[in-house]
Amino acid sequence: MKKFKLLVGILSAVVVLSACNSKEEYSFEAVKNNQIDHAHGLGYINGENEFIVATHYGLYQYGEEGWKESNSQKHDYMGFSAVKEGFFSSGHPEEGSDLKNPLGLVKSTDRGASFEQLAFYGEIDFHYLTAGYDSNAVYVLNETPTENLKSGLNYSTDEGKTWTEATMKGFNSSYISNLAAHPSKEEQLIIGTKDGIFNSEDYGQNFSMLNPAQMVTYVTLTETGGYYANFDSNQVYLKSFTLDSSVEDNIELPKDVMKDPIIYIAVNPNNQKEIAIVTNDLNIFQTKDQGQSWDKLASKGKLTSN
Repeated sequence: MKKFKLLVGILSAVVVLSACNSKEEYSFEAVKNNQIDHAHGLGYINGENEFIVATHYGLYQYGEEGWKESNSQKHDYMGFSAVKEGFFSSGHPEEGSDLKNPLGLVKSTDRGASFEQLAFYGEIDFHYLTAGYDSNAVYVLNETPTENLKSGLNYSTDEGKTWTEATMKGFNSSYISNLAAHPSKEEQLIIGTKDGIFNSEDYGQNFSMLNPAQMVTYVTLTETGGYYANFDSNQVYLKSFTLDSSVEDNIELPKDVMKDPIIYIAVNPNNQKEIAIVTNDLNIFQTKDQGQSWDKLASKGKLTSN
């Protein structure tokens, strides 16, 4: 099995897990803790126009009314992946929770109010995880081999009921930023690395170089292309690309991002000119015009006031 390192670090029966307690109903409310110390994912869930930041202590939401945070279920969401129905995730339960640690693979369709425990509950914490926005195909890079899941890249097309190991032939980088599943083509997966972007169109069995961009820190796919960020010659870049050609366009970034690597990118599925980014220093920005202008929504993890 190939061993990989996090690039950014260098710079089953279905069980419903309730997210509500008897005292209050789960919801997103006014922010009480406006400081984010760790971000573990970013995405537009449930087909909505608000984006979610998955953190070490629960979910934060940004939309027309500004920032809100979940009033309970302050879990450490790892491998957070937004889909049209909600999100898939892994990670660790909040302190005092009755949930097993780690969470394995879970799915929520009600914005985190409850979860379906899909696979490896109490066994595995997936850091490398992605799911197709429309297909729900799940890919994981498993670093904790078990009797039922081998080390390396594995995928499931039935939400964790069955898994298939991927051989990753042609993939030859040891440092990975993230996995990115195609929104609707369950067989297509790309991987960002320090050596470029690798593409597979057969469930990760075979890979070829899609783009030789150096030190890719994050990549995400849309239906016909995607966006990637990289750190080259001591400068940060954000670029759009298409899957059927070598054409790519540079997206202008705010000046204070130029030396601050981007670690997450999310594109609004309802408006692909709307992009949110999170940087290594936990600066959060959003553009609604594909980079012509940006709004700064957090500075070093401190959320802007509504």
